[in-house]
Amino acid sequence: MGLIKMFTSAVGSTFADQVVEYFRCEDMSTKILCQPATLVKRGKTVNNGTEGVISNGSRFDVAVNQAALLIENGRVHDFVIGTQETAGQYKYDSTVSPSLLGGGWGDLGASIKEIGRRFTAGGQAMNTMRLIYINLRPLPGNKIGFGKIPFRDGEMNLTLNAQGHGQYELQIVNPMNFYENVVQNVNKVLTVDSPDGVAVLGQLKADMTPKFQKALTRISAQKIPYDQLGLYPDELAEAMNAELEEKWATKGVKITSLAIELNVDEESKQRIAKFQEAKTVGSDPSMLYAMDRMSINKAREAAASNANGVMAGFMGMGMAGGMMGQPMDATMYQQQMQQNMMNQQAAQAAPQQAAPAAAPTQAAPTQAAPENGWTCACGTKNTGKFCANCGQPKPEPKPAADSWKCSCGTENTGKFCANCGSPKPEQPVGWTCSCGAVNKGKFCAECGKPKPASEPLYKCDKCGWEPEDPKNPPKFCPECGDPFNDNDIQK
Repeated sequence: MGLIKMFTSAVGSTFADQVVEYFRCEDMSTKILCQPATLVKRGKTVNNGTEGVISNGSRFDVAVNQAALLIENGRVHDFVIGTQETAGQYKYDSTVSPSLLGGGWGDLGASIKEIGRRFTAGGQAMNTMRLIYINLRPLPGNKIGFGKIPFRDGEMNLTLNAQGHGQYELQIVNPMNFYENVVQNVNKVLTVDSPDGVAVLGQLKADMTPKFQKALTRISAQKIPYDQLGLYPDELAEAMNAELEEKWATKGVKITSLAIELNVDEESKQRIAKFQEAKTVGSDPSMLYAMDRMSINKAREAAASNANGVMAGFMGMGMAGGMMGQPMDATMYQQQMQQNMMNQQAAQAAPQQAAPAAAPTQAAPTQAAPENGWTCACGTKNTGKFCANCGQPKPEPKPAADSWKCSCGTENTGKFCANCGSPKPEQPVGWTCSCGAVNKGKFCAECGKPKPASEPLYKCDKCGWEPEDPKNPPKFCPECGDPFNDNDIQK
């Protein structure tokens, strides 16, 4: 039940003398994951490659970066890993033991031992044997994206909410585990963009997404700024493989490269802006002096409008920073900055001590607003249904922006009517055909008419996410943060 490598010089005479079953693998581009063998007789293809059934005495070719697997009952019976040493033509002989020709490629020890245990009893195969080819070349261009993940920026020392999208390069490193635990049955060419191939990559994407936070934490430990993460695709791929090693060992795949375009949410952008402003001001004594002058002017304005009197306000300013808020000049600021730097260095060298808790301040009493009170247009505050001054009725509150009106006439904001309990009517999503049907695809499901050009449907061009209402997408993709624009319109 093994494989025998044939001499190259014997190939031509073999085909000239007799008709034998001869299998080969068609072109294995970077889009193909795996495919069944194609049967050829005297140089002519006689089937479409969907069977791949091989019998005793059949011969087949194996090229570099290909793995030829003999499959019996869904399990790998024998294999050849195509390397510079092992590539060539082979003959299947059901009377010998499995050959397991790995050629030293990859870490296949565990798989080889498992296959060896299956056939220690020897004997011929009792079931149909199929020949499957696995692509061992790196497969680039696979899209990936993730939502808000905490990332510690190495330059600013700030925790940011990172979101990104990009592409990863995948490689099958253990074809036996990949076949038995991922694809399991191959009866046609399996590409990365075919429905079955998309499902396979979807499984791997589901494994990757929750590991991004740990991988980014590993990267942030190297003090890499968030906006330079795209310069470290190999380091990020290595971090992801470290997180996925245990889970992907049985699937026989790994990431060889991972390029991510990272950005942050609005909250993080505000943190960055404040950090950069503080950094600029802190390094320029003249800007510190100007900010001090501005703060004193604002304090004077506040003191002038103090409810307890102008003098009380200025007295408060005097106790806080000198009578009448006398500012320091630019020279004093430079001296103060030098003193601050010395104090900071001394604090880093000495053990940190807990600062005493600040004394609680007593809040000024506030006057509670009248219960259920409202203010009329004439300025009078009222609690009844009519104004006590001009007699105008209390204005009715406007319905909330997301409110809806039930068939019984009641205005509601929840999912069910507060009066009769009827559910909120579902809003149709998608585009409306002239026949009245609402659709999400490019053609009407009722009459088959194409979608009008004025009814664009959106899908994220970075990670493939589709909004629930494809006609009205959000401003940004919730998966990868990419903004929706004309590039996301489905053609």
